[in-house]
Amino acid sequence: MTPAKTKILIVDDAGPVVVLCVNVLQALGYAVKGANRGEAAVELMRREPFDLMVLDYKMPGMTGFEVFQQARALHPGMAVVLVTGHGTPEIINEANRMGFSAILLKPFTSDELRGTVEKVLAERT
Repeated sequence: MTPAKTKILIVDDAGPVVVLCVNVLQALGYAVKGANRGEAAVELMRREPFDLMVLDYKMPGMTGFEVFQQARALHPGMAVVLVTGHGTPEIINEANRMGFSAILLKPFTSDELRGTVEKVLAERT
């Protein structure tokens, strides 16, 4: 899948994280949209499909796990990367059990984001 045809959704309640992720991935040629709440992400997913979602765990309103469940119902084949600053063994184990494609711990670098996204997308093809 070429970057120009790959649609990515970034979901994080921290605006600077969304901006960073969108800028990094758009510079690589991906079509990227951002949302700062889980509810907004679900609304975007209802309107269009995405190939990959980078999803924060802890947000006001819907948690990342709740958004993930909605994503699975709407787009079962979409890859989802969990982003968390709360990488406890319980959260990591639950994310693995639920079927997240990868886990990215905060704080992360642009290179770590790029590498994780490229690895997950390569595994889908």
